[in-house]
Amino acid sequence: MKKIIILLTITYSSLNAQIITKIEGVSLNAPCELEYTRNIGNQNNYSCPYLYNNDEKLDNYSITVTNLQTEMNGLNDSSLNEFKKTFLETIESNSKNNGESPNFILLNNGISAVSSISYLTYGEQEFKNISISFLYRQKSFIVNLTTNNFYRKNEISELADRILIR
Repeated sequence: MKKIIILLTITYSSLNAQIITKIEGVSLNAPCELEYTRNIGNQNNYSCPYLYNNDEKLDNYSITVTNLQTEMNGLNDSSLNEFKKTFLETIESNSKNNGESPNFILLNNGISAVSSISYLTYGEQEFKNISISFLYRQKSFIVNLTTNNFYRKNEISELADRILIR
């Protein structure tokens, strides 16, 4: 009986494990390890799908990182702040144009970001995409959680809490 309890405890712990993956200076705390998936131009993509429950619920965590060193090189403090402001305003505008409802938020370390929620359909499957975009160290980061679990609450703040910048 003792062995069964230990086995159940280990199994339950591994199912609920959290893995912190560091991606180009930013860490994401997720139930799976993000892996490099592809590079398009100066953009790197990392992803991890996580299937849970017996009712086929899927969470796909992903990060897209774009190197903006060329665009940001040589900017002084004033022009750098203007660049950051314009960058986030452009994301907000694009989100609105796509029918989303973007919001400005602050991440736990005080970095300004834009969050949005959109809905996607692939065949007969419907998904909700929670997205947070921000700038950090001459790079733009888009952190996404794409899920078919429509019963989540506080998904933006939960995703923001998973972003670790130290």
